[in-house]
Amino acid sequence: MSIHIKDRLLLSAFSGGIAAVIANLSLYAVNIFLPGYNINMPEVTAEFFLNIDPNRIDILTRALGFVWSMIVGGVYSLIYIIALDLTGWKNLMIKALIIVTGGWLIGVGMVMKWLGIGEYIRGEPQSIAAFFGAHLVFAMILGLLVKRFEGGRREEITASVRKED
Repeated sequence: MSIHIKDRLLLSAFSGGIAAVIANLSLYAVNIFLPGYNINMPEVTAEFFLNIDPNRIDILTRALGFVWSMIVGGVYSLIYIIALDLTGWKNLMIKALIIVTGGWLIGVGMVMKWLGIGEYIRGEPQSIAAFFGAHLVFAMILGLLVKRFEGGRREEITASVRKED
């Protein structure tokens, strides 16, 4: 039995949420071996809303951040699916990497710096590299999930978007 998700918003929420969970878990696993402070996506996401002390992150903060990072994953996924509808459904993995790494550069490189989020890891290049690596994992999983569960209307939607131009 093959499961397909035709609704773009549901496909985004599902694929982005699952990809975020896998990327989060992979980052937690890598960070076990890194010295100094390290950065995890749930804590960074929570820092958008809460004052975080890197020495005292409780389970509720991690849980909230984990859920919020799944929502961020869904937003990334929605942007990705809209880009696919606009540019065509070929080269899905490359386009996932472009969307996610572009978002990472804007989000981590500029927005987080402007907002003062994650300041405690700015001097930890290994942690930042692991954080970027987790985003690459997210992009690859996202591309695979969207390809696997996309509901088959991709050419029809791409054609209707292009027809309006």
